[in-house]
Amino acid sequence: MDKTEPRIITNELYFEEVQRLLNEGKEVCIRIKGNSMLPFIKNGDRVLLEAYRGAPLRSGANILAKHEGKFVFHRYVGKKNGNIVLAGDGNIALHEYVTSSDIIAIATKHYSGDSDLAKDINSTWPRFRGMSWYRLRIVRRVINALKRRFLT
Repeated sequence: MDKTEPRIITNELYFEEVQRLLNEGKEVCIRIKGNSMLPFIKNGDRVLLEAYRGAPLRSGANILAKHEGKFVFHRYVGKKNGNIVLAGDGNIALHEYVTSSDIIAIATKHYSGDSDLAKDINSTWPRFRGMSWYRLRIVRRVINALKRRFLT
């Protein structure tokens, strides 16, 4: 096999290694798969992660967590009934409810596509922008319903 060919491994094995590196105090850069974080983070973008050590979460932070046996990368949007509430920016209705022990890492940097230009996504403006987009969910749902009704 050519050494430049990509190898496919399971998510479980991949994130086991991510967790090991984070536990050693290293930052880890991962590639995002899926569109749940649109419009801010796209499929194929990369994020730099730091291990979550139990500090209070900042509203709008981008979190890597384990939810119902799967790994999710979504935004921290609040707390409910003692649980941490996560939501993907591209989702207009779904939430994940996790505990602090389910949180693996916090994203600090975002790299669009194959760019090496890092954007700080844990600073005030990106978190505020993400939370503003989250709070517009009801408006986004109405717009989607109107589009379906009148444009199909």
